[in-house]
Amino acid sequence: MGLALCSNAGASINAVKTSDAVASFKSTVLVNSSEIKADSLIKNDADQRLREALAAVQIGFIPNPLGELVIDRATLQKKLGNLIRDIAVPEKITIRRNGSILKGTDVKEKIVQFCQKNTDTKLDIDLSRVPTNMVLPGNATSWDVTTASDNTLGMKLFVVTAETDGGPFRQLIQIKVSRAFEAAQLTRLAKPGEVITASMLKAKKVVLKSDQGTIPLSYEEALGKSLGRFKSAGTMIREIDLAEAVTEPCEMDGVKTIATNKAGPAEKANLMIKPGSSVDFLVNSGNLSLKIPAKAVNGGNPGDEITLINLQNKRRIKGVVTEKGTVEYAKN
Repeated sequence: MGLALCSNAGASINAVKTSDAVASFKSTVLVNSSEIKADSLIKNDADQRLREALAAVQIGFIPNPLGELVIDRATLQKKLGNLIRDIAVPEKITIRRNGSILKGTDVKEKIVQFCQKNTDTKLDIDLSRVPTNMVLPGNATSWDVTTASDNTLGMKLFVVTAETDGGPFRQLIQIKVSRAFEAAQLTRLAKPGEVITASMLKAKKVVLKSDQGTIPLSYEEALGKSLGRFKSAGTMIREIDLAEAVTEPCEMDGVKTIATNKAGPAEKANLMIKPGSSVDFLVNSGNLSLKIPAKAVNGGNPGDEITLINLQNKRRIKGVVTEKGTVEYAKN
């Protein structure tokens, strides 16, 4: 009888210990990271040793914020092995990853403000690379859009950053910015001193994709201005072509040239047509247009009169530089 009493007492003690050791899993769990460990499923009623053992068991992954993973009891039993004997497990557990949504429309609005802040001209801003929504790792406490790009046109790199209760967020977005307008294009050869009229112009749509280079004048800007250099048919009028930019004639290598108040030593050294280069010599007369291969004897920039050698008959001819690789015959 004594042995029996001892045996029953021991069983009673063991039953109490087992009952004290039992923990339980939640049926719904909210996590902040992509990797899910078993200790994130347990309620606050587990001892430290059990928690440490569960922390070593990987349940699965939720790669995206706001994602969800549903796991059943049988799957948990396979992953936990003998540990599950000490845990009360529901039939299934739903695990959701924390996060929040940043609307793409709000990001686009800030990008447009950045692009337009230095100009009153309407720009064409390609926002196709901005996501419809951005998923943040947690609830946002603050967010912003910044850029280190100081160019107005071309590719601009923006950075979207956010501080959240699930950690920091950062995403790069490239934006293409351009500007379209009606540029002034000459329909015939124009000489220095001529006043630009509608009869010698046509409007041509131009899309500027970069801040580099000299921007053509718009059709409206060019009307009524006076030219300061020769310009051939089909070329765009730029500010440096106007009489207001011209100072006085100068001599260079024995050739009369037109200097502008914007031309410095470096520009004079970098001739558009260099001595010895091959060029096309254009002769336009009424409906007749001839293109003759020639070689430059001396160099020049647009508006300069230079000497050429006609490669067909080896004779010397003179013409006015209109653009790179092109010299045009001009009657005085």
